[in-house]
Amino acid sequence: MEFTCRRCNHITKQKLYRVITEEAGVVLLNMVVCSSCARLAKRLGLPAVKIETAKRITKTKDQPPANRRQTIRPRPSIL
Repeated sequence: MEFTCRRCNHITKQKLYRVITEEAGVVLLNMVVCSSCARLAKRLGLPAVKIETAKRITKTKDQPPANRRQTIRPRPSIL
């Protein structure tokens, strides 16, 4: 799926980021941008959060978490 960045109008298939700023509960900026514009926003001190697509979310739900360690118990000794 192609996407047009709302800041630079670059057409991309990269990961998407959302940049949101609020002041006193009022949203001043709510923009979906490409990764290079997200890096620029972070340098300016704005929060940029990666957007998870529905396809990625279903893939991660189907797979067990990779960062969990499985507990390995020693075999009982036969004596």
